[in-house]
Amino acid sequence: MPYALTNARVFTSDEWLDDTAVLVETDTIFAVTNRFPENLEQIDCQNLRIVPAFIDLQIYGGGGRLFNSHPTPDTIRRTYDEIRRSGTLHFQITLSTLPLETVWKGFDAARAYQASGQPGLLGVHLEGPYFHPAKRGAHVAAFLRRPETGELVELLERGRDVLTYLTFAPELFADEHLDVLLESGIQLSAGHSNATYAEAQRGFARGIGRVTHLFNAMSPLQHREPGLVGGAVESDALVSIVADGIHVDWPAVRIAKKLLGERLFFITDAVTEDVSGDYKFTFAGDRFVDEAGTLSGSALTMLQAVRNGIEHASLSLDEALRMASTYPARAVGLEQRLGRIAPGFAASLILLDDDLAVRGIVEAGKLEWFAD
Repeated sequence: MPYALTNARVFTSDEWLDDTAVLVETDTIFAVTNRFPENLEQIDCQNLRIVPAFIDLQIYGGGGRLFNSHPTPDTIRRTYDEIRRSGTLHFQITLSTLPLETVWKGFDAARAYQASGQPGLLGVHLEGPYFHPAKRGAHVAAFLRRPETGELVELLERGRDVLTYLTFAPELFADEHLDVLLESGIQLSAGHSNATYAEAQRGFARGIGRVTHLFNAMSPLQHREPGLVGGAVESDALVSIVADGIHVDWPAVRIAKKLLGERLFFITDAVTEDVSGDYKFTFAGDRFVDEAGTLSGSALTMLQAVRNGIEHASLSLDEALRMASTYPARAVGLEQRLGRIAPGFAASLILLDDDLAVRGIVEAGKLEWFAD
């Protein structure tokens, strides 16, 4: 049955609206208005803020299960159950650098999860295995690979309909390799790369349109060699950043925002404690580390990224919310369906109080209140 969410401040992504209702039918917003039929069910939102749901394009697992080690639908569900409580209702489950047989299992698990009608999953973000060894970070060195045309064709075929995002080092890819990827239509992101500025610019000019976790695991901006960071700034690419104050210091977040504007968006890069597979991550107070003590992932949520952006990076609430919803939707090509509150968009919403705590969500059109 259709219903109206009333008595709330509504953030459309462009502006805040008062004395306005969000009208929902099935899983879609059909109106944002202050005039609606009196017989329509009305739900009092108690002066809360209604904002677009958060979208995390890089998260590796949840609930004690890394997708790397447990590439199953259950791991995807555990991840979603954990992140939905903080307002992330859409995500890409992420695989690290792994043997291809494990990657195939991850694709099959994502396909099975989506086929079962379970919520949230946008697709698989494959981070690796085509990385520069000097910039592998916490990725297992033994699993790194160099691109081959036949293997890329198989990768794309195996990942058909579920592989949505691929992070790779562009300097490792010849034109023929890039041609294969560009024809696929998936989002291509430069990362874990030791590219020179010229190599980065070549990749962007060929059609690489994304950059993964700015500053981390990439050639830095230097005055004689601007590297991938410099190439990213001068490109038109959309760029993700981990705003936890650990992966990137706060002044660097502020500088990146000034340089990139609406092209910069939040990811969590979040992992979970799991030592059962090739990737053994443990919680170290405010971050996760591997067996060597290398920073291996964040303990961040998208909600905390929004709060951090306001508190530490001089962002307005409006812009911090856009960096967690509108801009990630654009980065994954879903800007006509997600990241805004407008007619025709998904009824995928968060109800926030004045302290930016999540009091409820609208998930696929269904309202759920959270207890204090």
